[in-house]
Amino acid sequence: MELWEYNLLSMVKRRWIPLTVIFLLLAAGFGYVYGTTPTTVTTKATVSKTLYHWSGEIAGKGVVSRPNPIWDLGKRVELPIYPVSIMPVAEIALSFNVSGKDVNLKFEREMRVVYYISYDKERVIEETYLSVSNSSTGWFFTDHLLLNVSDVFNRIEMARNILKLPRESTGVEVIGKIRYSGTVDGKPVKGVQEFRGSISFPYEGFYKIEGESKNGTQTFTKTVTETRAVNQGKRALFLSLSVLFGVLAAATVLIGWKFDPDAYSVEKLMAERERKKLAKWISSGKLPKSLPAKRIELASLTDLVEAAIDMNKRVIHDAEKGVYFFLNEGVLYHFQEKSAEGEE
Repeated sequence: MELWEYNLLSMVKRRWIPLTVIFLLLAAGFGYVYGTTPTTVTTKATVSKTLYHWSGEIAGKGVVSRPNPIWDLGKRVELPIYPVSIMPVAEIALSFNVSGKDVNLKFEREMRVVYYISYDKERVIEETYLSVSNSSTGWFFTDHLLLNVSDVFNRIEMARNILKLPRESTGVEVIGKIRYSGTVDGKPVKGVQEFRGSISFPYEGFYKIEGESKNGTQTFTKTVTETRAVNQGKRALFLSLSVLFGVLAAATVLIGWKFDPDAYSVEKLMAERERKKLAKWISSGKLPKSLPAKRIELASLTDLVEAAIDMNKRVIHDAEKGVYFFLNEGVLYHFQEKSAEGEE
């Protein structure tokens, strides 16, 4: 046993009862804190979620209405521009769809075809040529409208010849207006969307169809409860401290009951510590049978080692006789261990 161990155990032995009480209180305290520290925290947050997506468009195609060597009669053709001579009729389509969970909607819609003549960007004539309404239920629809482009062009030309306006501009608008209402995922919804298309006449005898395409997302807000783990590091520390002080309390009780300081010699422990400290200056050997008459006994092993260092000598330890010594100029310098007193 090391001297420091002996001193520590002796100190615990003298105070083992109050130390045990303190360690038990600390173990119980940290155990209580560990048990009462929350492991999770619950928070409420308002979040936005997508309810549904919508998309729609107005688009057009030319309808082959007159015999030609390229297309069959009645065929719908999509071209950059359309010849009036072959495709005097255009098919305009308005489509709209809603995607989401359990979509149940009613759609009310109207398509209007308006032609106009403008002077200096202000419309002088604006007439509704055709208007079509429809309704349906579900999650999508597509409506088709057949427009006699040749007839519309003739009406515009007739009005132009009558007015003879300078800086005039002409055109045809197709306006699709949609109203919808119902439920998506059990939630009531409603909305209004408008799509626009146009028919223009870039060259004599030709027309061009342009349409609008749009899409969007409808969201809703809801309050959600979130639970997340907290205090994991703190709880681990509190548990470790509780266990540590519990072990210290048990060890203190064991020392108080079992440890006997009188079973150890303090002088021996001190001497052992001193030997270990000075071991690098000491070698093992035997005390010579013939010894010089002049002898000097040092009071401690430390004194002997310091004297040897000063004289550039090494201390020899005779374990059998318990003597530390060295010789210098016919003088024996030695130190006798307590356990071997009386031996030469």
